[in-house]
Amino acid sequence: MANLNRFTRPLWDLDTMFVFDHFTGDQSDISAVDTVTDSGTVLIGDDVGGIVTLTPSDGSVGDNDEAYLATPNELFKFGTNRAIYGRTRAKFTEVSAGVANVAFGFQNAVGANSIVDDGAGLKVSGSTVGIYKVDGETVWRVASSCNGTSTVTKTNKAATAALWYVLEIEVLDWDGTSMLVSFKVDGEVLKDTLGAPIQHTVAIASATEMQMFAGIKLGGATNNDTLLLDYWYGATCMAP
Repeated sequence: MANLNRFTRPLWDLDTMFVFDHFTGDQSDISAVDTVTDSGTVLIGDDVGGIVTLTPSDGSVGDNDEAYLATPNELFKFGTNRAIYGRTRAKFTEVSAGVANVAFGFQNAVGANSIVDDGAGLKVSGSTVGIYKVDGETVWRVASSCNGTSTVTKTNKAATAALWYVLEIEVLDWDGTSMLVSFKVDGEVLKDTLGAPIQHTVAIASATEMQMFAGIKLGGATNNDTLLLDYWYGATCMAP
């Protein structure tokens, strides 16, 4: 007789909400939604293992054209006894070195200007935590913000076009009123320009829900650069 009391895998995950996509099906705004300007595209095509390509512009390339992919709903939030984790394998292409703006992380109300124009980095007016690169630079930066208070740190880790990177973000409750944020690239804890490991403390008061997202914004009118994702994973849970 079948045993209906077996402890099957979903029961292990009841305390953890997670999102994962290896980008094997066509982009359809069901498991992820896209925002594009100037007839740009977010496409999943024939590629070994599944790849989604974010292209900010069509043939009429304009400075600050942009493209984003995000979870359809805001599923992540800074909070007491809460943890957030995000990971992606990504690479970007550049027609000219150091021109593209690219980002991965969590942010409320993802859309136009989630990456701010003219190399100004991530939007930090609401809740945001991310790893990103701005035009004019060839290193990664990190940012976190909540309720108008933000922290931005330039790292000593190179961000080079055409190379695959694994980007990771971990957010943990620190003391009941703030979160401790750390960042990794290719398994290495990101360090600031002086070589010290980067940790951000984010007060959770007035936090708002966030989407997981990735995006690219052009830093020049003659460059149609791209952002490619092999997979992404986001999870959140309450502490036991």
